[in-house]
Amino acid sequence: MTLDAMKCFCALVETGSFRAAAERVFRSQPAVSQQMRSLEREVGHSLVDRRTGRPTAQGQVLYARARDILRAMEALQRELADHDTGPAGELRLGTSDTTAMYLLPPYVRRFAERLPQARLAVTNRSSDAIAAQVVRGELDLGIVTLPQNHADLAEEPLFRQRLLLVVPRGHRLAKLRHATLDDLRDTPVLMLDNRTRTGSLLGDFFAGTGFTPTVFLDSGSFEVIKRYIAEGTGVSFLPETVLGAGDSGLIAVPMDGLPEITIGVIWRRDAYLGRAARAFLELLREKG
Repeated sequence: MTLDAMKCFCALVETGSFRAAAERVFRSQPAVSQQMRSLEREVGHSLVDRRTGRPTAQGQVLYARARDILRAMEALQRELADHDTGPAGELRLGTSDTTAMYLLPPYVRRFAERLPQARLAVTNRSSDAIAAQVVRGELDLGIVTLPQNHADLAEEPLFRQRLLLVVPRGHRLAKLRHATLDDLRDTPVLMLDNRTRTGSLLGDFFAGTGFTPTVFLDSGSFEVIKRYIAEGTGVSFLPETVLGAGDSGLIAVPMDGLPEITIGVIWRRDAYLGRAARAFLELLREKG
């Protein structure tokens, strides 16, 4: 039973299709099929139901063991490479566009100063997508909205962000010293997509208050929402960190009770963190 066969099998279980599995392991689809046939002959059992793509009972047992073996082998390879005297290697970091733009730049600068020969590869996705990639071992660290509550992940809070009511300059609400939900009645609201962690948090907040906003637009991007607020399209709720000196057309209006977002770092519990990952984690913990 080879490591390559186990990689193909685990990819097939996790993606549910031979095509997607082949893309993940950088093999052709026939090559993955051949690996599966050889593996099934070797263990003497069918491992995947070809109709559904789901593992059989024997396949579930093998998947659990094979996944642990592959993770242990990956950790060993990274630990051995970490003893080299050369560059500190690569840090595979995942986070959202917003965090990458507004929170991480000073940490990235200090990381470059501390480990100038290291290579930083940044992936921008939603928090849940980043967490899934960390679990699969595709990323070393993730900077995401907490909590993730995944058994395979260690998580550590780093920052807390307030949400603010943001309106265009000249809007009737911009004159208020303090806004309430009643002030938002019949006001078009630009809402963050509820499939994002922050959008879901806002949805829970409104559900708890019994207030139903007049949603005009849903978007997964704070930058898109900011632009449309500035155009006078509506109002929204944004993290305070996304408002900068260049947003002179936007006004933040105080409102009590709005939820806060916790941003934290995650990594896989059984993964070996190399020098680059450890250095970046130390910088995050320093918080300035």
